[in-house]
Amino acid sequence: MSVMLLAIVLIGFSRTLYLRPLFDVPDIPPYVYIHGAVLTAWFAWFVVQTSLVASYRTSIHRRLGMVGIGLGVSVEIAGFAAALGLAPRLRAKYGDIESDLSRISLVVWGNLAMMMVFATFLIAALLLRRQPEKHKRLMLLASISIIGPAVGRIGRLPLLDGVPDAMFSLIAMFSMLVALMMFDFVSDRRIHAVSLAGSLYLIACIALGAGLIPNTEFGLAFIDSLK
Repeated sequence: MSVMLLAIVLIGFSRTLYLRPLFDVPDIPPYVYIHGAVLTAWFAWFVVQTSLVASYRTSIHRRLGMVGIGLGVSVEIAGFAAALGLAPRLRAKYGDIESDLSRISLVVWGNLAMMMVFATFLIAALLLRRQPEKHKRLMLLASISIIGPAVGRIGRLPLLDGVPDAMFSLIAMFSMLVALMMFDFVSDRRIHAVSLAGSLYLIACIALGAGLIPNTEFGLAFIDSLK
């Protein structure tokens, strides 16, 4: 799963970040580059950590845990900066964004919700780091919670052109949650409590952040107030 998540990030952001000189894509400010670099580092670190555990090098895994804390905090800071900077960036480029305010609100509130989910899972994983079965599931759920933007960009590739970004992202994320619970059932003949509770929490936050808040008066007013 960690390798798959990294692959999704590398493919999803290939055109807009890693291979920008090869494509005709809009300019992005420096903080978006930082956001992309931090996310890439997180998913690369996650692959390293899971590989160390799989090869029974848990002492190195524990030492690199401090790196993960720093990366996790950086993911939060860069994620909030990117989300809150979207509306001002579009307003500076296009001027009037009223016609797209609803769509922008959906993206911003959805990303803010996922940042909250990521923080929740990461803190829980740190607190339960001495309970491996819970810790590893919480770390995976944290990583799944922030994969949406990369998945959405894969949906824009020519092969999948026409599939709505939000729908594609939701289907992919739900599929990952189902895969986690299927793994639990096949390996332990039961669904782990963390997998179930974490999946339900993630789904509830998606519904709140991307479904209920964006088109409310408060949700739209907040996005419109960003300068």
